[in-house]
Amino acid sequence: MKNQIVSEENPRVSVVVPVHNGGQAISATVEHILNQSLTPHEIIVVDDGSTDDTSEVLKKFADRISALRKVNGGPASARNCGIRAATGDFVAFTDSDAFPDREWLSNLLKGFDGPRVAGVGGIVRGINSGLLPEYADTLRLYDPGRNGEGEISHLVTCNACFRRDALLEAGLFDERFRKPGGEEPELCIRLRRLGYEFRVAEDAVVLHRHKTIRNLLRATSNYGEGGFIIGSIWPEYRWRGDARKGLAATVLAMPLAFMKVSAYQSSHGFLKALAFSFLDQSRAVASTWGYLRGERKNRKSTA
Repeated sequence: MKNQIVSEENPRVSVVVPVHNGGQAISATVEHILNQSLTPHEIIVVDDGSTDDTSEVLKKFADRISALRKVNGGPASARNCGIRAATGDFVAFTDSDAFPDREWLSNLLKGFDGPRVAGVGGIVRGINSGLLPEYADTLRLYDPGRNGEGEISHLVTCNACFRRDALLEAGLFDERFRKPGGEEPELCIRLRRLGYEFRVAEDAVVLHRHKTIRNLLRATSNYGEGGFIIGSIWPEYRWRGDARKGLAATVLAMPLAFMKVSAYQSSHGFLKALAFSFLDQSRAVASTWGYLRGERKNRKSTA
């Protein structure tokens, strides 16, 4: 099925879910995948060295999924384990605390409208209510990324499907990314350099529970650290300027966050607009801090 437009009535789609200490939510995630209108060829859950009850929870699905267990190596490593084990022509990914809509797989596959489409990404929306989910949904934080020209630059594996052959051709995820953040854009750089393209399926929806602002800033920091790793692999993607000066400038600009309120106020009201503006600034600080953390780790490893 290599480099073909999807036209079969029953394409073989392997669904891979990496999980680490996800015992609380993984059962519901698997149930949502089992309930797809397009039956998956197989469901592969990769337990990335969990120390909670994840393995026990997965036992109740023993005859319906393939549960793999490995030493903890991070989500990139766990996804690669699933890709290697997969026997489908396509590999779809979601997270262990995400809940795909019933038409998720079917709508993702509709996006493969050309032989050089390597992957299709869907939309991630908050399942819970509150300030943080509204902020994340407004900025479409977990949707496919775009570059300055508006082209799709990368997909987000909370909601994405790839041709397995394309993943193997690109060399899979780079396992130097031990944290979630950066491994997806880096893989997509390699896929684009091989001449592949990406698509967005707006009707392929995954619901995700946005937890706390602390979780958001930690994730943003991880992406900043991942940004440093990307820059070390691909110099043209390296941050320009002095990251330390950038961090200082961003921190000093925190009190000026109110100046960005007007961008949000018409749709969300003044108080939410103010909160969103401060979240913007806080994310900028967290991202730069993560980048500097990556620099420090690199210096220690090369000393």
